[in-house]
Amino acid sequence: MRYRYSNGAVVDAPEEKAESLRRVGFSPIDESEVAEAEGYAAMKVADLKAEIESRNEDRDEESLLSAEGKKADLVATLEADDASKSE
Repeated sequence: MRYRYSNGAVVDAPEEKAESLRRVGFSPIDESEVAEAEGYAAMKVADLKAEIESRNEDRDEESLLSAEGKKADLVATLEADDASKSE
């Protein structure tokens, strides 16, 4: 079954994980309504971390992006960085 987090991240998980996912903010997605994840949510964790590391190459110590946490955290970090660049 697929679940979506509030930031748009989508994960596949077995039915027995449903309750624990709901407790942390995931909602089940009706398969008939599923659209493929886009943007950062479609990327693998390793690719998200590589993107963050790439962006950190030109930053000073105080403005480094965190490459720690779960996929939803990494997606949120990149989306926040994108938003700060467009302001």
